[in-house]
Amino acid sequence: MQSLPDMVDALREDIARRWTVGVGTALGPLAPLASADPAGFRRFIEELGPLLRTSPGEARLAKARDLGREHGRECYLAGFSIGALVLKFGTLRSAILDSLEAMGWAPSLAELRVLGEVLDVSTQEAVGQSSLEDERTARVSGAWLHGLLDHSPTVVYAKDTEGRYLYVNHSFEKASGRFRRDIVGRTDLEVFGAEIARAFVENDVRVLATGQQLTTDEHVVLPDGVHVFQTIKFPLPDAQGRIVGVCGFSTDFTEAKRLERERDEAREHLRRIVTQLPVILWATDARGIITLFEGERLSALGLERGAYVGRSAYDVYRDRPDLLAATMRAQEGQSFILEVEMNGSWFMTGVSPVVGPDGRVMSVAGVSLDISERRRAEEVLRQSETRYRLATLATSDVIYDWDFASGHIEWSELAAVQFRLPPGGPALDFHGWTERIHPEDRERVARDIQTVIEQGASLWTDEYRFLRGDGTWAVIADRGQVVRDAEGRAVRMVGAMQDVTERRATEQEAKRRAEFEQLLIGIVSHDLRNPLSAISMSATAMLRRDGLDERHRKGVSRILSSAERATRMLRDLLDFTQARLGGGIPLQPRRVDLHELTRHVVEEVRLARPERTLELECRGDGHGLWDADRLAQVITNLVNNALNYSPERCAVRVRTHGVRDSVLLTVHNQGGPIDPELRTRLFEPMKRPERKGSRGGLGLGLFIVKHIVDAHGGTVRVHSTEQDGTTFMVRLPRGILASSGDATALAPGEQPG
Repeated sequence: MQSLPDMVDALREDIARRWTVGVGTALGPLAPLASADPAGFRRFIEELGPLLRTSPGEARLAKARDLGREHGRECYLAGFSIGALVLKFGTLRSAILDSLEAMGWAPSLAELRVLGEVLDVSTQEAVGQSSLEDERTARVSGAWLHGLLDHSPTVVYAKDTEGRYLYVNHSFEKASGRFRRDIVGRTDLEVFGAEIARAFVENDVRVLATGQQLTTDEHVVLPDGVHVFQTIKFPLPDAQGRIVGVCGFSTDFTEAKRLERERDEAREHLRRIVTQLPVILWATDARGIITLFEGERLSALGLERGAYVGRSAYDVYRDRPDLLAATMRAQEGQSFILEVEMNGSWFMTGVSPVVGPDGRVMSVAGVSLDISERRRAEEVLRQSETRYRLATLATSDVIYDWDFASGHIEWSELAAVQFRLPPGGPALDFHGWTERIHPEDRERVARDIQTVIEQGASLWTDEYRFLRGDGTWAVIADRGQVVRDAEGRAVRMVGAMQDVTERRATEQEAKRRAEFEQLLIGIVSHDLRNPLSAISMSATAMLRRDGLDERHRKGVSRILSSAERATRMLRDLLDFTQARLGGGIPLQPRRVDLHELTRHVVEEVRLARPERTLELECRGDGHGLWDADRLAQVITNLVNNALNYSPERCAVRVRTHGVRDSVLLTVHNQGGPIDPELRTRLFEPMKRPERKGSRGGLGLGLFIVKHIVDAHGGTVRVHSTEQDGTTFMVRLPRGILASSGDATALAPGEQPG
C-alpha cells in the first residue's frame, strides 16, 4: 500500500499546477511568481516527498526549517510580502489535499499530522527568513541612500511644516559653512538671518499651501559672495498622504550663470563687431517673415536696425520683381549669389536656406555686402573703354607712328585737314614736323623727348604751338607712347596730336568773364549789403516802437522778411560765384556738436515758421571738426526746402545720428515725390521744382548744400517716392581737410574739447 510521501512524489506535477493556480487566484497581483516561475513551485514539491520520509522527527523538522528558509529567501527576492508568503503556504496544503482527493486516496491521521508539522515549520522559517532579508535590505538600502544623498553635489534638505530642518546633506554643510548638528532642528531665520530666510520661507509656504512642486532661483549670500541656486521644492507626505514637510534639491548655478552672462556679453560683442562691417545681415523664417535685419550698411539705405523685422519679404519687395523671384528661389531651397541695387547702392548678396531633416526649408539667411564703390569703378572703367573705342572710330586727333631710326612718321588721314596742308605737298617727316614747331617751344620739346627716351620712360606729353599750312598757329596737345624692343631700346613712338586752339581760347575767354563776374558781384554785393542792412535795422527799430497798429506792424514785418530773404539770396549768390570759379566754398573748421547746432537751427526755423510742425531726434555722438556757420546753412536750406515742398498739415522730421567715423543728418517730409527727371539735376544751380504754394528763391539752396557738404568731404543723397515721401541724407566725416591742405581729423573715440 502506498504512503503519503509516495503519493506526493507521484502527483508532484499536478500538485505544483494546482498550487500555482491557487496562489494566482488567492493573491492576484500580490503573487509575482504565480505564473512567471512555476519551476519554483515544482522544486519545493520535489523536496517535500523525501522530507516526509525523513526519520526521526527532529531530523525531519530540521530539514523542514532549512527548506522553509531557502524558500522564504526565494520568495523575498521574487517580491512576495510576508502576508502573501503565508497565503502561499496555506494554498500548498489545499493543493496537496485536492490532488489526493482527486485520485481517491486519503492519508492516515498520522501522515496528516506529519504533513502539517512540516508545512507549519516551513512556513514559520520562510516568514522568519523573509523578515530577516527585508530588515537586512532596509538597513543596506538606508545606508546606501544616506551615502548617496550625503555625497551628492546637489544640496539636499528636508524641513517640517514649522520650517525646522529635519535633514541636510554634506553639500548643505559645505555651502552654508555650518555643521549638520548646528542646522538640524533650527529654522532658516536661525541659520541664515532674516534677509535670506524671507525668500526661503515664502517658497516653503507656497509648496505647503499648493501641495505642488516649485522650481525657482534662490539667491544666497555666502562668505565668497552671492550665489544663485536653482531649487526644486516639493511636499513631503506621510504614510496616510498628509503633508508633513518640505523637501528640497538646490544646485549651485552661480558659475553657470556667470558663463551664461559671459556668453551673452560675447554674443553682444560679436554682434556689435558684425554690425560695424560694411554688410547687411538678414534672415527669414519658412514663411518668408523677416526675423533679422541689421548691419552697418543699413545707413546707406536710410534704414535703422530691425526696420523690416516682423514683415513679410513678399510685402517688402512687392515692387521689386527681381527680389521677389530671389525670395521664392530661397524658399525652394536654392543657394545662390546675386547683385542687387537698392536706393542707389549696390549689394552682393549671398543667400543660404537652412533645410530641416525632412528636407523642408526652415529658414533663410543672407549677407549683403556693399559693393557700390566697386560698381562705380567698374562703371567708370566701362565708360572709359567705351569712350576709347568710340574715339578710335571717330576721333578728331591726328594719330602718328614715328620710327626713331629712319625719322619717318606715318600720319593718319586727318593730319592734312588738321594742319591745313596743301594737297600733293611733301611728306611731313621728323625734320618737317620739327621745323613747324614754334621757335620758342622747339628746344623744350626736343629736350623733353630725349629725356623720356634716355631715362627709360614710356610716356611723353607736351603742349606747343604748331605752324599750319595756311600760316596760322595752332595750339597742339601732343602725347606719345614710347615703344621699346626686347633689350629696352626705344625704337618707335606712337601718339596723338589734338588741336586745342579753340579750347584754349575759350578757356581764356571764360577766365576773363569769370574774373569780371567776380568783380561785378563783389561790387554789387558790397553796394547792396549797406542798403539791405539799413532796411533791416530800420524795420527792426520800427517794430520795437510802441503805438504801431496791426496793419502797419504787418507791413513792417513784410519789409523785414523781404530784406532778410534778399540778404540770404545775396549770400547764396556769393557762394554760387565762389563755387563756379573753382575755388570752392571757404571753410573755417572748429570742433562742433552737430546735435546742438541742429537743435539751434531748428528752433530758429520754428520761430520763423510757427504754423509748421518740426520734429527733432538726436542719437549717438554728434561731435566733429566742421564749419558751424556753413553747416547751419545746410540745415537751414534743407529744412526750409522740406517745409516749402510739403503740405502744411505734415510734420518735417529732422534726425542726426552719430556712427563710428561720421555723423548722419536726415531731413524728411511727406510731400509728393520729386520728378525723376529733375532728381538727376536737383543739385545743379537754378534747378528747383515749381510747386504751388512754395516760396520763391534763386534755386541755389541745394547747389550750395552740395558744395558745402563736398567741402567737408561728405556726401548728400536724396530718396523720394510717393509712399515714403522725400528724404535728404547728409553724411559728414568727423574730420575734414584744413585750408592748408594738411589732414585734420578727430581720432576714433576722441571728444572735441
